[in-house]
Amino acid sequence: MQAQHIRNMLVAAMVADAFGVPVEGQRRDTYQVTTMTSGGVWHQPVGNWSDDTAMSLALIDHLTVGGTYADLMERFAAYMFKGAYTPTGNVFGMGQTCRVAIQRYVHDQVEPTKAGSDDELSNGNGALMRLAPLAIVLVDEPSLTKRRQLTHDYTCLTHRHPRAILASDIYLELLHALLNGATWSQALKTTATILPVALQKQPAILNEWPAFKRLWQPGFGQLPRTAIRSTAYVVDTLEAAVWVNLNSTELSAAIQLAANLGGDTDTIATISASLFTAVHPAAMVPLAWAQALNHGELADEFIRPFVARVTMT
Repeated sequence: MQAQHIRNMLVAAMVADAFGVPVEGQRRDTYQVTTMTSGGVWHQPVGNWSDDTAMSLALIDHLTVGGTYADLMERFAAYMFKGAYTPTGNVFGMGQTCRVAIQRYVHDQVEPTKAGSDDELSNGNGALMRLAPLAIVLVDEPSLTKRRQLTHDYTCLTHRHPRAILASDIYLELLHALLNGATWSQALKTTATILPVALQKQPAILNEWPAFKRLWQPGFGQLPRTAIRSTAYVVDTLEAAVWVNLNSTELSAAIQLAANLGGDTDTIATISASLFTAVHPAAMVPLAWAQALNHGELADEFIRPFVARVTMT
């Protein structure tokens, strides 16, 4: 990947997150957001990003300097307890599953890859939201087995239910295909073909395949907006982000479409932006939106060395 493509992808996700924060939790069609704004249930200023970006920056930091999963969990703990990786030191809207996993690691000294909950009610999007940087690192990795093992481990830090793991598998494999030049049609077909075969020896994960069946239907992109759910449930989030991309030709329009779905707007916008920029390397958010990021220079302190590290290898 070219350095500018990586930067465009990471900045787009951050901006999309901040774009969606002020309308998170609102009901669809009770509002209309068209630009960066403030307020919302979390009462945030313009350009403040959420846990989506904070935990992504922690992952970016980890992938840049290296280390163990324990080191990454320490970074997550620094975010949760001290406000690291945030523009103002203010932690808000953090998902319960992520919060409990970090507490289990810190207080109960649970092994990092076993800290995440394997409860069926813990299938939120808290792992999915932060994994795009991992796809960037794995863009040239030819081994599906290795890609899946890393996806599994990085997911299990906070989410261990097979459905959440499968969601991460699907998301990372879609990104892998798209970053390597596949069209959306090709990426969906490839992912739907290779993953079930790879999962034959992992029946617990394979058994979750029907939960994502709508993604593989030929007419999924033509579904009406009313058929798309936009909750924090990992299946809904992934479906919504894919649907947004199948119905968008410009990055700004994709972010607006995602943020106006209601519900978990920041995460759906974040993932939508990551997928869109995977396909469109030159796509950039409007300059005014990027300039509205609160303390964007803080994020750049982590993005610049990450880009340098990835493009050097």
